[in-house]
This record gives sequence, structure tokens and C-alpha cells, in this order.
Amino acid sequence: MKKLILITLCTLTVFVSVFSFTAEAQVLPWNVTAQIYYGKDVFTYDLSQNARCGKANVVYLGKDSKWQLYRYLQTLPLDEEQIYEYLLPNFSKILQHFKYVERPKVDATVNFGKNGFIYGQSQDGVGVDAQKLFESLLDSAQSQISLPLVLDKAVTVESLKKQTVTKSSFTTSYSNSNANRCYNIALATESLNGVTVGVGETFSFNKIVGKRTSQNGYKNAKVIENGVYVDGVGGGVCQVSTTLYNALLLAGIIPKACQHTLISNYVLEGFDAMVSDGGADLTFVNDTGYPIYIQGKTQDKKVTFTVYGIPNAYRIERKSVVDVTPYDTVKIMNKQKYPHLLYTDQSQVITNGSNGVKTQSYLVYYSGNRLITQKLIRKNSYKKVDKVVAIGYMERPRQDDIPPTDRIDIFTQ
Repeated sequence: MKKLILITLCTLTVFVSVFSFTAEAQVLPWNVTAQIYYGKDVFTYDLSQNARCGKANVVYLGKDSKWQLYRYLQTLPLDEEQIYEYLLPNFSKILQHFKYVERPKVDATVNFGKNGFIYGQSQDGVGVDAQKLFESLLDSAQSQISLPLVLDKAVTVESLKKQTVTKSSFTTSYSNSNANRCYNIALATESLNGVTVGVGETFSFNKIVGKRTSQNGYKNAKVIENGVYVDGVGGGVCQVSTTLYNALLLAGIIPKACQHTLISNYVLEGFDAMVSDGGADLTFVNDTGYPIYIQGKTQDKKVTFTVYGIPNAYRIERKSVVDVTPYDTVKIMNKQKYPHLLYTDQSQVITNGSNGVKTQSYLVYYSGNRLITQKLIRKNSYKKVDKVVAIGYMERPRQDDIPPTDRIDIFTQ
């Protein structure tokens, strides 16, 4: 390649010399003498002092011919810098002289963590516009040229803030939870606070939160297992995944989620998201074209997730269409198992009831108050569980049935 370029330039030198060289001529009909300014800094360029032959008896090409040659050279396999240097020898010295003017572009940055967003400032890049400078010199005879600059616009903090707006927020309450369940909810939420999901990345609840084990700090609380509530390590974490799931839906993201066997009393039917170690997970791929940022917090027995990113195209609401089969209440008597229950008006709830529910879950999209569309996102069936109540095994005696020796009569005058 270098050999080809050398041959081309040598051929051109001979070609140009035929039309431009006169051995005894002492005139310079097209010299380039220019002063290039940047502030108080001045660089003088004189073509006659930089000609390769080093002689003054050269009849230079006229300006139009020079432009024609320039356009011809651009059709050859030559870099622009080689063309500049061929037509204006030592042009590179001008660029080198003003090298100090240049500065690199620095894009603004965004860092997201547990305390929210921190933005790093930007700086536009600056460089010498070599092509414009070359063309200005090629056009000049004797002139003053202000050093042409080119700006490389950086990504600004303002533009980043437009990509990190609040997309949605969702809150659920766990006001009736015991201390262990409250602790588990707070621990899982803290694991998710400050998470960034990059463009094209896959979010996994289980991967971020980790296994819900005592070694990882989780405590025993009620969990749903095979359609009933039992004690288990990590009870309450499903409320965290469910709250995040609903926040993501309202942000225009539809994750893959699993349902519970029973309806959850802290969220609209058909909008729960069960998770389990090594099994059910809450996942989504960030296909928004911009990062997604997740903030989670617990306060006053409420858990809230807020999702940040580019603005939503629509306002989104949830809708659940339900078909309910009410649970029944079953009373049992067991003197051996519940000896403290003596009379039939004494009772103890053994199993709480849960309605059987079939759901169709929709996301409804609005532009302002105008309905745009609605999308069915899932259908679910939840198990019916009858309420079981233990009662005493005999009727409580009436007052008239109490023997006289046990009665106390009060007489008044």
C-alpha cells in the first residue's frame, strides 16, 4: 500500500511539474501566505518557504487548478492528511503548533446506589478542524485566518436526568406481620435497593437476593407450602417480590412471574409474584434501550419499590377480573387435641380460610385520561381453603340448670 502511494505521488509530481514548473520564472502567481490566529497566538504559513524543491523559481498552480487537483487526489487511495501535506507542505506543523488547543470529550456519568443518583459533570471535546483550515488556506492568497475549531459535544447531566426519571412506584403494607416476617422483608428489600439493570441485561430476583437461609440472615415466618401456611425460613420475601413485580408492571416492564397457590391479601388478585430458592423466580430482560434503576425501602411496616429510567410512553393501571368461590367454615371437636376447649361457644381458628379465585389480569394504558388499549398479561387459579375452627365438645349449662347449692340468691327489700 505504501509503495502504491509513493508511486502515485511521484507520478503526480511529474504531472504537476509539467504544468507548474518554469526553470527561469521568478514570479509566484499563487503563493499562500496566511497568518493563523488563536487568541494572541499567531502562526504564519508561507507556501514558498515550505515547497519541497526549496527554490523560489516555481510557477505555482492557480487556485482553480489547485482545487481541481485536490478533488482528483481525493479519488485516490490516499488519506486526507497525505493530501494536505502534498498540496501544502508542512501543513502538519500548523496542527502540531496548535495541539495544545485540543481537549478530549468527557461524557457526563450517572452512578446509582443505595442513596440514589450521583451525576458526574461533562466536558465538550475541542479539536482543530483540519479540513476547514486546509480549505481556508487553499482559498487564500494573503490573509488572516481564525483557527477553525470543531466541537465534539459530550453527553450532559441534563440529558442523563431525562433518562433517569421516575417511571413508577408501588407500595404494600405488612402491618399485621410479626417481628421475624418484618425482618425478612427488610433484609430482602435492602438487597434490591440500588440495583441497575443495564441495556440487554437479565434481572433475576433470586440471583440478587440470594438463598433465603439462616446462614444468610433470614428467620422463620409463615410461608405458603402445598396450599397451607407453615413456618419456614424466609417467610415474607414473596411480599417483596410481589411489590417489585407490580412496580415493574407500572413502569411498562412485564416480567416473568409465578403465582402462589393461595391469593395474597396484600395485593390485587392475579398480581402476586411467588419466589423460592432454586425454583420460582422473578425475571425480566431490559429491552428499553436505556438502563433501569431500582430503589427499595421499608418504613412503618410498608415496603416500596420505585423504578427509574426513560419516561413511560403511557400511564399504566392494573385491572383484575375475578370469579370467586367463597370458602366454607368447618367446625371440629377434638377433646384430646384441644382440651382447653370445653364448651361449644369456645373456639380456636386452626386454619384460616381462603377463597378460591380465578383471575384475568390486565394492564390498561392511558394517554392522559384517554384509554389507549388494555393487555391481558396472565390467567390464574387460586386454591380454595376452608376455614377450620375447633370448638368445645359440650353445651354450656344454662343458669336454671345449675344445682341450688351452687346458686346465690340476692334479696332486696
